[in-house]
Amino acid sequence: MTRRDLFRRRIAPVLFGVAIALMARKSCQGDSRTHATYVLNFGAVEPNVKTVDAEMWMDNEQIATFHHTALGAHISPAKFEGSFPSNEGELHFDVEMRTGVHKVFTRRVHSDENATVTVNLESDLQP
Repeated sequence: MTRRDLFRRRIAPVLFGVAIALMARKSCQGDSRTHATYVLNFGAVEPNVKTVDAEMWMDNEQIATFHHTALGAHISPAKFEGSFPSNEGELHFDVEMRTGVHKVFTRRVHSDENATVTVNLESDLQP
C-alpha cells in the first residue's frame, strides 16, 4: 500500500468525519443565540434628534450596526432586532442633534430570549 492509498483509504475518511462533527457542533450551538429587539427611546428630546448611529458590541467584537435618520421634523420610532451571540453587550451611540452637536456615549444592555429592550436615551441627549 502506497502513502497515497493510505491517505485516501484511512486518513481522508477520518478527517472528513471530524469535519462533519465540527460542523454539526457549530450548528447545534447556533441555538444558544439570543433573539432580541432593541427600542431606542429619545423621550422629550426626540424633535431635536437628526440621526442616530448605533453599534452593538459583544465580547469585544462589533456584532451589528444601526443607522436611522429623521426624514421630517421628527425622527420615527427607532428599533432593531436580531440574533445575538450573547445576552450581555454594549451599544455605542453617535447621535447628531439638529443643532449639529454630536453626542457620543455607550450603554450596557442585557436581554433575555425574545425580549424587547427599551434603551432610554433622553438623559444622554439633554443639552
